Amino acid sequence: MVTSAIQRYVFLHMTGSSTPFASMPSRYLEGDATELMQLKGKAVDAIDTAMVITDTSGRFLYVNAAFRNLLGFSASELIGKTLGDLCQRHSDSCEQLEDILTEVHRNGQRSGELLVHNRHGHPMWVSFSATIMADDAHRRRVIAIVSDITYAKLNETLQRLVFDAMMQDQPLPETMSRLCLEVEHMVQDVTMSVLRVADGKLNALAAPGLPDWYNAAIGGLAIGPVVGSCGTAAWRGEPVMVNDMRTDPLWAPYQALAVPLGYTACWSTPFKDKAGKVIGTFAFYSTRPFVLNTFVQSIVDICTQLCTLAFEKDAFQARIQYLAHHDSLTGLPNRGFYQTRLAEEAARATRQKTQLALHLIDLDRFKEVNDTMGHMVGDEVLITVAETLRDLASPDDVLARLGGDEFVFLQVGVTQRAQAEAKAEALVKALQAEMHAQFGPQAPDVGASLGFALYPDEGPTLDRLTRHADMALYKAKTDGRGCWRAFDATMAEALRRRRRLEADLRDALAHGQRGLSLVYQPQFCLNLNRFIGYEALVRWTHPELGAIPPCDFIPVAEEAGLITALGQWILSRALETAATWPAHLNLAVNLSPLQICEGDLTRYVQQELVRTGFRPQRLELEVTEGVLIENTDRALHVLRQLKGMGVRIAMDDFGTGYSSLSYLQTFPFDLIKIDRSFVEGLTPSPDRKMHKHGIPAEAIVRAVIGMAHAINIPVIAEGVETQEQMDLLRDMGADAVQGYLIGRPQAYCLSEAPPAVLAVGQR
Repeated sequence: MVTSAIQRYVFLHMTGSSTPFASMPSRYLEGDATELMQLKGKAVDAIDTAMVITDTSGRFLYVNAAFRNLLGFSASELIGKTLGDLCQRHSDSCEQLEDILTEVHRNGQRSGELLVHNRHGHPMWVSFSATIMADDAHRRRVIAIVSDITYAKLNETLQRLVFDAMMQDQPLPETMSRLCLEVEHMVQDVTMSVLRVADGKLNALAAPGLPDWYNAAIGGLAIGPVVGSCGTAAWRGEPVMVNDMRTDPLWAPYQALAVPLGYTACWSTPFKDKAGKVIGTFAFYSTRPFVLNTFVQSIVDICTQLCTLAFEKDAFQARIQYLAHHDSLTGLPNRGFYQTRLAEEAARATRQKTQLALHLIDLDRFKEVNDTMGHMVGDEVLITVAETLRDLASPDDVLARLGGDEFVFLQVGVTQRAQAEAKAEALVKALQAEMHAQFGPQAPDVGASLGFALYPDEGPTLDRLTRHADMALYKAKTDGRGCWRAFDATMAEALRRRRRLEADLRDALAHGQRGLSLVYQPQFCLNLNRFIGYEALVRWTHPELGAIPPCDFIPVAEEAGLITALGQWILSRALETAATWPAHLNLAVNLSPLQICEGDLTRYVQQELVRTGFRPQRLELEVTEGVLIENTDRALHVLRQLKGMGVRIAMDDFGTGYSSLSYLQTFPFDLIKIDRSFVEGLTPSPDRKMHKHGIPAEAIVRAVIGMAHAINIPVIAEGVETQEQMDLLRDMGADAVQGYLIGRPQAYCLSEAPPAVLAVGQR
């Protein structure tokens, strides 16, 4: 409304319309009319708001001083010209102008934005509010109020580009390349580059308009007082503009790089992190000297802000990634990252026809250090071990802390067995020496045992390689510790036994699951004081070897490709049995990672549920995080399908892996099962025990229960064997328990807990 009133006032006074003066006293009309009009014109010309009057074709009839100053033209340069003359460099703006004039004629008014050029040819974004009016001669005129929105428009455009890329988690080089291309589109005759500054050196991050050889030549240059525009800007911490690279001393050492490309000028601006440290620079290269103007300066200011923001986000994400993939105490890669690197190095060794030596290292008597000298000293030991391993590693070797006092040293590029033996000897001796140097003769006899195996000669698969190295480590431990052993044929007895188990298990599955059976272990609800279900567990009685522990034959089944058939039999038999139970009892069945990643598990589960008539809501499928590590996308897809059927999904052995928490964010589990290794450490104070990671077991269990309940996931604790453990778990808020205290696995199931169990639960 205010804008319309101003427009009408200006229009009536500038077109000479008599309407405003109809009711004025005669004394105001007695003077010189020409002088009065001049005064009116000066008044309108003096206001700060940019205004124009055009005819219906967009031809300028009047422009006030604010509009002339905005674009840099004089009145004589504009009067008689059209709006189209200001938009002619942008076809889109010309087409938009035609639409604007059409709508003004049709509706009488229009607001919008246009891209124009000022007198110096620099692009400008303006907003306008146009209204059509008629003078006393009934001539239609358009009056518009105009504002410069260049900075806001540039900021909006560049912000949207960078923010969209950041929201999509695009790599920083790609984000910066998009920024460079957009700036080059905005600013005529400019090529933009972005460089990272790290460890006092320049590294080309994005420069899509510069040749690769140029970026490679810039990369690695140390910043300094005479290192072109970028290196000097990073050194000084302030912008550096060079308008003649051929003569400026800053470019003397680098003229041969840029001048052949036709560039004359280079303007570099550094940007800093929150601590004031220069983290990067961006540069504008031009074939002509820079002329400072608000348009280019606006882009520089905006780019400074956006580059800083993008670099800081990238650094934050890199830190998060580092923490996710590295052990926080030692800084070594963790198990998950190590597994990725192991697969990469194995593939490279295969291509290069070399070998890998997988050295598994376990500290001797480390528990004694924690027990006698405290966990802070134990942490110092672990840090010392990590530093020693780094000292003995080549740039390509892979180190990791697997957990507790277990480390791995993956030796890359091995061509002879003697190289692995020499490295093993050096590692054991160095670790022993460091321990003695750190603690002296009074400390426990801390050292290291090591076992290694070669890939692919002694482990054609990575899983087998790890097992063979582990066999060698076990041999070193049993041989007296403080030594190393290499895997050899004498350790293969276990392998021969496994091969026999594989053949016999295959035979058993082919002949009616001969010797295989299921037992069921009860799960007890602490709140309801009753059984709520049973976990189905497979057992195998070998005709000659007797009872084979599941920990022996389940891995054999997985290796031999028998786990799907075995798993299907377990599920089918368990569902048949559970279908006869009372409706309040649920059935829990373990899933192997291979069952999820191979075959059509979802179809089979659905088929068996229909066949047995068992309600899917009573079926609980237990998975370890190994299921997700093996093939995350596939596993999540299958688990979501199962959950969609109504089947409950439980995270088994929670807390034993490196990324259990991250998987709780990835998939909405229905239940968390706390691993028995945590439960066995639960004892009343002051006899509380530490978990193998040096943290009180009670603290871990309490934290897991609290976290799970915070996201509305019930918790069941496995391996409960004593009344004290039961009482502690109840106090901590555990929902259910499972273990020998409640009941051992058995072939039959009780619908209700016997009195002895009820008595235990009520204490």
